[in-house]
Parts: sequence; C-alpha cells; structure tokens
Amino acid sequence: MSLIKQLWIATIVLVVLVFSASLTAMVSTSRDYVVEQMKEKNIDNATSLALTMSQMEKDPINMELLIAAQFDTGHYQLIRLSDPNGNLILERSKESQQINAPTWFVQLTAMNIYPGYAQVQDGWSQYGRLRIESDTRFAYEGLWEASQRMFAVSLLVGMVGALIGSILLKRLLRPLNHVVQQAEAIGERRFVTSTIPKTKEFRLLVKTMNQLTERVRDMLTEESGRLEKLRLEANYDSTSGLMNRTYFFNRVSAMTSDEEDFNQGLLVVAHLNDLSQIDKTLGHDETNALLHRMGQALQDFAEKETDTLAARLSGTDFAVFSGSASNAYAFASTIKGLLVKAIGAETSLDGLKLPTLCTRFQRQDKISDLYSMISTVIAEISQQSPDVLHVMEADDILQHQKQDEAEWRQLLTEALEAKRLKLAYFPVLDTKGKVIHQESPVRMQLGQNDAWLPAGEFISWANRLELVCRIDVMVIEKALEALAAGGDDIALNISTRAICDQGFIKQVARLIAGKPDCARRLWLEVHERVAF
Repeated sequence: MSLIKQLWIATIVLVVLVFSASLTAMVSTSRDYVVEQMKEKNIDNATSLALTMSQMEKDPINMELLIAAQFDTGHYQLIRLSDPNGNLILERSKESQQINAPTWFVQLTAMNIYPGYAQVQDGWSQYGRLRIESDTRFAYEGLWEASQRMFAVSLLVGMVGALIGSILLKRLLRPLNHVVQQAEAIGERRFVTSTIPKTKEFRLLVKTMNQLTERVRDMLTEESGRLEKLRLEANYDSTSGLMNRTYFFNRVSAMTSDEEDFNQGLLVVAHLNDLSQIDKTLGHDETNALLHRMGQALQDFAEKETDTLAARLSGTDFAVFSGSASNAYAFASTIKGLLVKAIGAETSLDGLKLPTLCTRFQRQDKISDLYSMISTVIAEISQQSPDVLHVMEADDILQHQKQDEAEWRQLLTEALEAKRLKLAYFPVLDTKGKVIHQESPVRMQLGQNDAWLPAGEFISWANRLELVCRIDVMVIEKALEALAAGGDDIALNISTRAICDQGFIKQVARLIAGKPDCARRLWLEVHERVAF
C-alpha cells in the first residue's frame, strides 16, 4: 500500500473519530438540556395552574374547562387532578403519537422527564393535587433535527478539510515524487538534482539522494573514461594513434561484407625499412614522434575521405583501405607522398626507403590472407627496388596465391610423410596440485633442421589444403604411443573439419581399438559449436 493511501486512511479514521465524538457529545448535552428545561416547565406550569385553580370556585364544570383550555394550548401529555387521598377528580391526556425520528435514535436518547406537581387549595384546606407531564415528541424531533444539521455541517467541513488536506498532502509529498523521478533518471543515465525542501524529514532524504546522484555520475563518468581508455588500448596503436591489426581487419571485414554498398576497394601497405636502425639513429623518443607524425598524416587523410580506414599493422607496416577510391596508382602515390612528407623533416634519414604496394580488394577476399600475401611480395620486390611503388593486379594476386599454396602443400606433405610431428606437454593440475592430464598441442617441423612450429603457424594452411585430418590422425597416433609407454593422461584438441569427417572417425576408432588400455586415458577436446 502506498504512503498516500496510508495517510488518507489515517486522516479519514481520525476525522470519523472526531466527528463521532463531537456528535455524541452534542446530542448528549442537548438531551440533558432539554430534559432539564422540560422538568422546570412542568413544575412552573403545574404551580401556575394550581394557583389559578386555588383562587376560583371549585365548580367541576369550571375546573374542567380550565384544565381543557390549559391542555389544548400547552403541548401536554397529561394533566391530572386528584384529591388528597389520590382519587381522580379530573384528567386530560393525549395518546402517544408517531415521532418523526428513527426508533434507534429515540432509544439512544431516551428522556426521563420528571412531572410537575402542585397543591390546589380550597381556602385553608387542601382541595387536591395537580400533576402535569409535557409532550416529549417535540423534544425528540427537535433533537433529531439538530443532530441532522450537525451531521451535515460536519460532513461539509470534512469534505472541505479533505480537499485542503489533499492539496497540502500533494505539496508535502512533492519532494518524494521528485526523489522517485530522480531515481528513474539515474536508471536512464540522466543525472538531475532536486531542490532541498523545508520539511525536516524530506530534507535529509533529498540531500542524500542528490549526493547519491553525484556519486553515481562521477562513478559512471570515471568508468566510461576507463572503458574508453581500454577500448583505445585494445583497438589502437598507442604510438601512432592508428588502428591496430585486429581492429583494422574487423572494420575492413565489416565494410566489405555489405553486398549493397561495397563492390571493390583498394588496400595500400607501406613498409618502413630498418626500423631498428632508425631507432638507433634518432633515439627512442624521436622515433616514436616520427611514427606518430606518420600515423597522424594517415589519420587526417582517412577522416577527410569517404569509406577510408588507416592502421598500423605491425611495427613497420602501415595500411590504408578505401572502399571508394578507383585509381590504384594515384591512391597509392598519395599515401606514399603523405608518409614521405611526414618523414621528410628528419634530415638524418635521407636514405630511408618506403616500399609501398597497392592491390584491389574484392568482396570475396579475406583481409588477413591478402595482407599476408602483400607482406611476402613486399619482402621480395624490395630487395631489388627498395623504394618501389607497386600496384598488384588480379592476375598477380592469383599467381602468388597459387605459388603459396603449392609451397605450403609441398612443405606440409613432406613433414607428414617424414612424421616430423611431436606433442608438447603442459600439465593440468587440480586444486591440490595433482596432475589431471597433460594438455598436448601439436608441433611441426617443416624442414629437416627447421624450428618446431606451433599449430597457429600452419593449421590455417592445413585446413585450406585439406590436410588437417591427416595431421589429427598422426597426433592421435603419437598420443597413443606416449600412453602405451606409461605417460600421464593426454588431452588433444581435435579440429572441426576432422571431427565432422566420417573417414577420420573410422580411422581413429581403429587406432583406439588397437590399444584399448589407452582409451580411457585419452582426452579428445572439440569446439563447443561442434559438440552442440
């Protein structure tokens, strides 16, 4: 139940109690007053009539006429004249009439009125005794009418009081409504303060709410600043101010996936040769300042052009992508010119070379693959022309892709045939430090004396060349050999392509069936989207 309803109920109960007490006191006082007045009236009328009768002849007819005249003009219930022995001489009475008041009211205000008595003299002797009782019907009706008027007046006063109370209550509770609106505003990330009311109880509440609003605003502002800082650190290069590789790739992928707005674009990658030598020549601070100027030049260009993004993909590679430019050579020349101009202030770097490559970007291209190919091409052509500006056409891209695929297929096939695979071991411990199993990622040696590469270096090419199932089968063979030799339990991560291949599943089932004792100690992990 709301506070307003509770206050209204308390007010109504209080008004009803006060009204009932006032009405009861008024009726009781009025009844007592009427009873006293009618008692005195009875005595006065009896005394006056007895005096008149004592002074007149005691003729029965005259006596009866006098009593009748008095009875008809005085609103009496009974006038009786009896002798000294109590015997009736004359009597006039009125039958009880219907009282114009509710029976329950008459019963509640019952009046016990004392009759008036007086002695009638005949000379020096007592003639008789006179008794007079007034008619109480008029008293009850008058008292009922007065009670009705009192009720009507009280009801009118109560309604006026309720109206005034409602207005006052709204004014008193206005600060509370402001507090509710203030709380709702905080939920909507709007921060408003309320005027401090004069009411002592509400003053503390509103003041506290204002303080809470300010604290929440400061806290959210601080948190927003911290989140913005984290966003910049996660998505932007701190030195140049440009996007980092991951964020740039995501933005380009999102832009090029729009089939309605994107047809083709241009990607320019500029490679800063000998960054380590530049750092030695200029010093750390000056080198960072140089990288910042280069980044600022590209960022200013990207902000002016439509659908253009700029990034620093690595320590030495800067990239600009445009979804609207069409002239590849002019676009690449502009980008290289901006970078050269930013570098030109350093006279000690006159021999600095900036090989730049531009290629067209189709909707079906992947930015990561295209950048990997561009990096390879830049490394190749910069050996012959260190400061080259080269534009790659579609035929060049296709040729490099085929060349890369052929090289990787040969390297992976030779490594698999020579079984140049091994497992790395990383123990997984429980809370008590006991080994649960060994997490065993695969390592591959592409050449006879090359370094052992982690899966991230070759697994994407294995997937593209459909060699990943062979790799997973050989990994399971290596794990079963280690288990048979008595090693700890081993957990292997199985690729999505392999786990969905029926031939792979049958081959693995045969391998495990050949070494049933090792089956319960071999853990196979798959991606959750494959499992469910």
